[in-house]
Amino acid sequence: MNASTQNSVSLAEAERIIEGLARIFVDANGRNYGNGNDTGTEHAQAPDIEARYRTLVEQVPAVIFMIFLDRGISEAYVSPHIEAALGFSQAEWLDDPIRWYRQIHPADKERWNLETAQMVLSGEPLRSVYRIISRAGHVVWFHCEVKMVRTEQGRPWFVHGIAFDISELKKAEEELQKARADLERRVAERTRELGVTNAMLQMEVTERKRMQEDLLHARRELEIRVQERTGELAVANEILQSEMIERKRLEKSLLEISEREKRRIAQDLHDGLGQHLTGIAFLSKVLEQKLSANGSPHRGDADKIAQLVNDAINQTRELAKGLLPVQAEANGLVSALQHLAVDVEELFNVSCVFKGGDAVLIRDVDLATHLYRIAQEAVTNAIKHGHAGEIVIDLEQREHKIILSIRDNGSGFPEMIERKDGMGLRIMNYRANMIGAALEIKKNLMGGTVVVCQLALSCEE
Repeated sequence: MNASTQNSVSLAEAERIIEGLARIFVDANGRNYGNGNDTGTEHAQAPDIEARYRTLVEQVPAVIFMIFLDRGISEAYVSPHIEAALGFSQAEWLDDPIRWYRQIHPADKERWNLETAQMVLSGEPLRSVYRIISRAGHVVWFHCEVKMVRTEQGRPWFVHGIAFDISELKKAEEELQKARADLERRVAERTRELGVTNAMLQMEVTERKRMQEDLLHARRELEIRVQERTGELAVANEILQSEMIERKRLEKSLLEISEREKRRIAQDLHDGLGQHLTGIAFLSKVLEQKLSANGSPHRGDADKIAQLVNDAINQTRELAKGLLPVQAEANGLVSALQHLAVDVEELFNVSCVFKGGDAVLIRDVDLATHLYRIAQEAVTNAIKHGHAGEIVIDLEQREHKIILSIRDNGSGFPEMIERKDGMGLRIMNYRANMIGAALEIKKNLMGGTVVVCQLALSCEE
């Protein structure tokens, strides 16, 4: 409930109180006191009536007053709340007949006079808000309700009223008005700020639209250039793909020619030079026997020539074997890897074991040769770079996949693996790509290096 509602409720209650007070002067039979026809008995009851009046009004938290118009000012009444409200006692307030008028704020006196005159002339109640100067000099706002009561004959009898201290309400109204003015000022300032901000925002929106248009135009141009460049790259990519395919074909052809030439040279060494040296060795042996039968001192020279020829035959066989390590047989790879393990042990004095079985059959001699070369290069790297003491070569077939693995216990060769710049590693990767195999080089959990080459077999193989 706000202050205004509380005040209106209090005034309505005050009006009922005043009417009740007025009835005090009317007895149970409806006779009036102070109507000009009073008897001595009636006057004898008046003190009791006044006592009841005072007891009642002193309970009301407002200034209540009553003035008999047919008696002197000395018989007027004002409630004790006058002292709490204005600092004057009842006696001080009533001893000076015009004190109340002097205490009215100068700015409200003329209005108060007009409103009082209107009440007397019309008989209508007076409702007014005015200011009173207290004893201490500060202003007290009052809301006053005044009524004039007449006798049965219509003559003015007495005036009674009640005044509520509404200073706090007025203070709240002033503060509210001040807050409202401050709010209006702040709203006006904010409105101006918003106007400036809106103008700046409009400029920013306009600039942003321009930038968006420029960006859209640039994007369209970029899309056109990207499309053109994409077309150029597509053409270049097709050319590059063709060149790569052709290069791979040529590389494969060169490798096949190289392997074919190696096989031809190996075959020529074995069938040509080897047979020729064998014939020389046989003739040298016959010559030795003849010289020995004749007792010739040159018998030792013939024997030495025979030994040198036999050494040349062995070297020729080794050359042929190096050029053609895998024979054109289904189990040629298995046999070649077995010989590789034996040769490594004899040549480098390290443990080299082959664990593959005869079940792995590869009829394509070129494919088998590539796998052999990968194993040979891995073994060489393990000895040369890893300083391995144990090497295991494993060849197995799982479903439609051949897995060749070379494990060693050496120190590995991480730098070459990371840089991929070793010739041996590049050759192994190249051979794996040529046959469509996957080559993986990694560290062995037990120490050393593991080289794994996995090849998926076609149905024909």
